[in-house]
Amino acid sequence: MVETQTSSSYFVNGCPKPLQQVATRVRQASERDNCGFTLVELIVITAILGVLALMAMPAYQAYINSTRNVASASDIRTIEKSISSYLLDNNKATPAATLSDMGIESMVDPWKRQYVYQVVVPGSELQDFAGLPLNTDYDLYSMGQDGASAAAKGNPANADDIARSNDGGYVGVRP
Repeated sequence: MVETQTSSSYFVNGCPKPLQQVATRVRQASERDNCGFTLVELIVITAILGVLALMAMPAYQAYINSTRNVASASDIRTIEKSISSYLLDNNKATPAATLSDMGIESMVDPWKRQYVYQVVVPGSELQDFAGLPLNTDYDLYSMGQDGASAAAKGNPANADDIARSNDGGYVGVRP
């Protein structure tokens, strides 16, 4: 005759009495102890999550910086269009000395600083790394994340400056 018992009950029932008692105690203990995590398991999980967070932070910072650079370039294009509008409306060939002279509200860059606007004066124009002038009409740029620009001292610009160059042909991280 074939028995129709489950394997666990067959194992317990097919064993000698002392082994049946041990198996029953182990089963009861495992049912009672499987209600949570140990402190060591929680510490290991927390450490793993901390390492993952530390690995993700530089990527997140790079994403935020690139987003701010794109927003700054977009703002510079907007200001550039406003200057072009002013020149067309007033039949002028050269822009005014300041943005407020043209009636353009001064905008702030994503780092909460004013955009730098300068009419190009021959001999004192901003230059790229090859020593060529960036613009022939006016310079418009953001000093970037660090808030400093070597361009103000007559040297090539910092690597984080967002600028208009090639007379508006390029707006982005200064070449």
